Amino acid sequence: MNRKQSVIIVGLLALVAFTGYLAIQLNSPIYDANAPLDDKSAVTMKETKASGGGFFVEQRLTRDRSKATAYQTLQNLIDDENAPKEEREKASDQYRTLALTSEREVDLESKLKGKGFEDVICFIDGNKVKVFIKSSKELNESQIKLIKDEVLSSTKIKDVEITVKK
Repeated sequence: MNRKQSVIIVGLLALVAFTGYLAIQLNSPIYDANAPLDDKSAVTMKETKASGGGFFVEQRLTRDRSKATAYQTLQNLIDDENAPKEEREKASDQYRTLALTSEREVDLESKLKGKGFEDVICFIDGNKVKVFIKSSKELNESQIKLIKDEVLSSTKIKDVEITVKK
């Protein structure tokens, strides 16, 4: 594979990452102007109806497909002997970062489900964590604090956006 092909692969990877980011942004709520901003943390409460859990299944499938495509693209670049060494090293670093982020998301979801929430899906995007909670009623302050504390202890990220799906 020549340099042109490597650039195309990196471009496609960037496109996949941008598409994932855009999907998250379009499906997430805007910040609530009345939400407390203490400790550089923002919590947004938005209640929407999720039919049966379809939202959570759909989001997991979308996330898994997007990450599988990114993994494959990165692995192809890493395995390409003709790609410049710097690009292969960069792809390897991105692969590790993506794997670590995926592991943290799943771990955080498991911990929050273990705390009694019916269903949870988390997205870690740089220095922000989006948490979608399935609940038939509004979260109380102790539940919000529990989620924020778990996110902070698992990811060391203070910027948390919480959305309640009914």
